[in-house]
Amino acid sequence: MSTVNTLTGVTNDYLTQALSSSGTKKPEGSGSFDELYQAAVNLISGTNSYIQQAQQAEIDYAMGELTSTHELSIIEEKANIALQYTVAIKNGILDAYKELMQIQV
Repeated sequence: MSTVNTLTGVTNDYLTQALSSSGTKKPEGSGSFDELYQAAVNLISGTNSYIQQAQQAEIDYAMGELTSTHELSIIEEKANIALQYTVAIKNGILDAYKELMQIQV
């Protein structure tokens, strides 16, 4: 399974845009749960958008409207990387949650 460390070169404009909604950088640790939740929702919707674009490109290629296999592979690879990144983020969140549940009070 992929980890976030192997996907550090991936640009995720939709996540960056979601985190910087006010346009100014906030200090580390000042984010609210709502901001984190909205960032996760935007990440998922961005990933879904890439997947839908890839599916439409496959249909267009099959219909003969898209003739460049290079362009098709780029669109599919964007969707694949976005999905891998989303899964890696989900796994990291689940690991953090499990670790929090192990804390003795």
